[in-house]
Amino acid sequence: MSWSDVYRRYARYNREMNRQLLDVCATLPPGQLQASCNLYFDSLLGTWNHLLVTDILWLKRLSVIFPMLEELRDLPTPAALNTQLVTGLDSLRPLRDRLDNAYVRWCDLLRADDARDVLQYTNSRGEEMAKPLDLVLQHIFNHQTHHRGQITAGLSCLGVDYGVTDLLFTPALND
Repeated sequence: MSWSDVYRRYARYNREMNRQLLDVCATLPPGQLQASCNLYFDSLLGTWNHLLVTDILWLKRLSVIFPMLEELRDLPTPAALNTQLVTGLDSLRPLRDRLDNAYVRWCDLLRADDARDVLQYTNSRGEEMAKPLDLVLQHIFNHQTHHRGQITAGLSCLGVDYGVTDLLFTPALND
């Protein structure tokens, strides 16, 4: 399997898991999404917001060398990693879908020689960085999985069944 095929798979897994966990969050009692549950970003909603913030930042950085991502330039650039972009599922779900679909479309266009690209960007602390694209992609999808793990931990503490999250058993990847 080529390196780009791996990221095509990760983009689809990422989208499916986000949809699955958002469906579960939609079953929570009113206020539970915003309630503190001692996660790094405090609440389930705080964690979802952090994932939105970081994806917007990464997609904007990537749009510099991949113009097809310019469609996302209308999104506001978050000021901090804990910026609250959305206040509930009604605004969270469409933005999450938009970002996840952008990753899928973009990963579908990756070519073998893109693996040699280096992304130059300014990080959230104002530091100039240069990282290989394959490492950036691995970080993006690993970061998503890490924080979804926090979301599933929060759901577990609430006694909520969130289903199977293993990549190996994701139906959309096994058709």
